[in-house]
Amino acid sequence: MDEKKRKKRKHRPNYYILVVNDNPETPAWTRRFTYGSIIFWSIVFGIVVAFLVGFVAFVNYNSSVVLNRNDKLMATVDELTTQNETLLSANAALNDKITILSQTVNQKVEVEQQIEEKYLPTGYPLSDTATIEETTEKLHLNDEDIERPMMVFTSSNGTYVVAAGDGIVSMVKEEATYGWEVRIDHGNGYVTSYRTSAKPNVKEGDEVSRNGVLFELDSSNDDAPQMAYQILQNDEYINPADMLEING
Repeated sequence: MDEKKRKKRKHRPNYYILVVNDNPETPAWTRRFTYGSIIFWSIVFGIVVAFLVGFVAFVNYNSSVVLNRNDKLMATVDELTTQNETLLSANAALNDKITILSQTVNQKVEVEQQIEEKYLPTGYPLSDTATIEETTEKLHLNDEDIERPMMVFTSSNGTYVVAAGDGIVSMVKEEATYGWEVRIDHGNGYVTSYRTSAKPNVKEGDEVSRNGVLFELDSSNDDAPQMAYQILQNDEYINPADMLEING
């Protein structure tokens, strides 16, 4: 009895698919499926469906991640673009300021150079032409023989002795050799000395500009008037011709 029950339990039914055509001459198509094959194909179908569902979910998730990443990248690009535009604008403004500052500095340098040139005793010390003799003034001071470079200008009556550069009259005095001496302190270590027989037109403390009149040459005899010209740099006598060469 038990053996029959076990045999009955082990029996699995078969399943058929029958396809009948409405044409009686066409034979019917049948396909038999065992219980095991149905279970197998059901499992395969389930696996395929699960795979498809998982694949679709993965694609959707990946697409969402990619879109989210693209949105972040676009937001970053927009932010960087804005920052770049801001930096370019700031850089342009800075370049404008640098240009203005550079122009200001250049103008300041030019002004300082012009001022410095005004106070350099490089000008011609007469208002008219003259013959020039480069010589030395020989002195005996403190038991020493001293030679000081000098230029002697010989011109005509009515010629003006003029300042070689801007400065302040530091000395006006009578002296034995030429008659009168005027000294101008140019404020940069240079002092110019003008010596002639005519009476000076300036006094100590006067401010003079380049080409400002110091004397009017006038000889009391038939000889042409002369003017002795000397330059000191830091209290040392230098050759005046060197400064005239600087002036060109």
